[in-house]
Amino acid sequence: MKRRTFLVKLLLLAVAFLAPAWGEEEKEGEKKKGEEGKKRRDEAKEENRPALRYYGQVEGVEEDTLWVGGRALRVRTPLLPYLAPGMVVEVGPEGLAVLSPATWAYYQGPGDLVGLGQGPVRAWWGEGGVLWRVLPGYSGQASLVARYQQGTWQAVPKGLSLPRPPQEGWWLLALEGKTGKLIRRLE
Repeated sequence: MKRRTFLVKLLLLAVAFLAPAWGEEEKEGEKKKGEEGKKRRDEAKEENRPALRYYGQVEGVEEDTLWVGGRALRVRTPLLPYLAPGMVVEVGPEGLAVLSPATWAYYQGPGDLVGLGQGPVRAWWGEGGVLWRVLPGYSGQASLVARYQQGTWQAVPKGLSLPRPPQEGWWLLALEGKTGKLIRRLE
């Protein structure tokens, strides 16, 4: 075999073996570009996608989990332990909103303090101070969770003497007899 023929065959073999490697490098580059493009499209979809909102009745509360409409949702709000089964809520990116009852207050302590008989109770009042729900309950310090809005306490039972807080919002109050003492703001 002549030297020229040998070099031509060697060159053809080199091209034949190196061509797929060049193609793989191009494919890898195209694959990376495709992945980056897909990632950018997914991020754009996330930005344009409306935030998920859940509406439903409260079925239960456990630590930072709210059971609504058969779903367990992680919710961060100081009002979570005071929600009652049957309340209708909206859970969204802004947090939690109680839709029904629209205004409410929560009490835990001796039932006779609020006219609910002997024994510890957990009670919720709705709009206008109307008793909404009562469950057997809590035997610790008597306390009240209520919202102070437009210069008045919302949905609290009649006969309690509650102080005026420094600002509007949800408050936790300790009760000594029928007199309330501000503990902290819950928002």
